[in-house]
Amino acid sequence: MNTAFTMADIEKAHAVVDPDGVNDYLTALRQLGVAYYVSHICDGHSDFYDAAGNKLSTAPIHDRLTVAERVDPKAAKLALGQHGRGETDYLTFARQLADAGIETWLMDPRARTCTFCCRAGEKLFSAPL
Repeated sequence: MNTAFTMADIEKAHAVVDPDGVNDYLTALRQLGVAYYVSHICDGHSDFYDAAGNKLSTAPIHDRLTVAERVDPKAAKLALGQHGRGETDYLTFARQLADAGIETWLMDPRARTCTFCCRAGEKLFSAPL
């Protein structure tokens, strides 16, 4: 089955994202019918899901990163704080998360949360947006 949204819809919503615009982006995704999306640290691709579980995936956006086997939630939270304050760019943030053993983050447009997961798929912590 196909999703009601297209990659063009996702790209249009993403084009307006800035550090202060994450909530606007999540609102736009929710209006498109995105139930949640998962971003993969290894190469930056994301999987967007609708309420029925149908998936639309983006292409990788950066060279492959190796995600550490050992998980360091404290380092991941530090990286999140730095990125949230605009102290790092996306790729630096992704490298820091990979080094901290974070494999994915799951964005929930309805709950307005970002949940960070390790290689085993375990949910380590969530951050409100």
